[in-house]
Amino acid sequence: MKNARVSIIIINYNGLPFLDELFETLDKQTFRDFEVVFVDNASEDHSVSFVTRRFPEARVLSLPENSGFSRAGNLGAAEAKGEYLVYLNTDMKLSPEWLEHLCRAAKTADDVAAVASKMRLYDKPDTLNGVGGCMNRLGYSWDRGMYEKDEGQYDQPAEVLFASAGAALFRATAFRTLGGFDKRFFMYHEDVDLGWRLWLAGYRVITAPKAVVYHHFGGSTRKSRSLSWREIQGERNNMRSLIKNYEAKNVGRALWRLLLLRQPPSRKVAQLQNLIWNLFWLPDTLTERRRIQSKRQRSDREMERLIHQIDHVPVRL
Repeated sequence: MKNARVSIIIINYNGLPFLDELFETLDKQTFRDFEVVFVDNASEDHSVSFVTRRFPEARVLSLPENSGFSRAGNLGAAEAKGEYLVYLNTDMKLSPEWLEHLCRAAKTADDVAAVASKMRLYDKPDTLNGVGGCMNRLGYSWDRGMYEKDEGQYDQPAEVLFASAGAALFRATAFRTLGGFDKRFFMYHEDVDLGWRLWLAGYRVITAPKAVVYHHFGGSTRKSRSLSWREIQGERNNMRSLIKNYEAKNVGRALWRLLLLRQPPSRKVAQLQNLIWNLFWLPDTLTERRRIQSKRQRSDREMERLIHQIDHVPVRL
């Protein structure tokens, strides 16, 4: 596996209940030219010993603390040898041809930098978790087709803003050129932000509807984090993403609309805390903004076909 074409990077935090099925379905993949990089965020459930025993050829990175998804993902990418980086949540069951279809889609054009899987809900296998990701003009995101019965309505490959990093392929050169996931994002919105940056830099993100996975939705974080925490964490990261990625004329407009949204008092307090966090990190955010804007090849006007020009979110968790 020293010259594997694909590096599968699994980010784990106390995911032991899901690992046996995940590795079992990895063993059954029709595409075999891959290595596995298992990045463990200081789990306390013996995940590392299980992987070492069950999949000894995997390279295991045991981190001293829970560094979150983005940092762990970037560390995994630094260790990866493959032409393609494939990220996987632990709470996934993979169809046998999943990886083969992801790679086929990636090879359709040189400017394809990311490929999204078709994700179905594990406990409702005829229901979609999503086929690629969407975002509105305020930066709030959702999975395309979420909670819809899968009747083939998304079975044609399509361009999307981002690919959910729970089960997605990224071209390694593009990933590294753009700096990977934002290191300031502990968890959530890192894939939305990366997809946006890929499009701005001239790349494309597409779906591979035949690359099917089954997702225990929220399974890897449900025990330790609430849905409200996930939403607040995502919004904090979203604000930074807006500042980094929009053209200057649209940054203030988007943030102002976001802050004027009607929400319950407790939620507005959380939003204010998110704003304070972003003010604290503003110098760092502006440094990242300059780097991103220097690579820009598409205008905000060109991006409007991928960014829904609405303030609401059609799908709620």
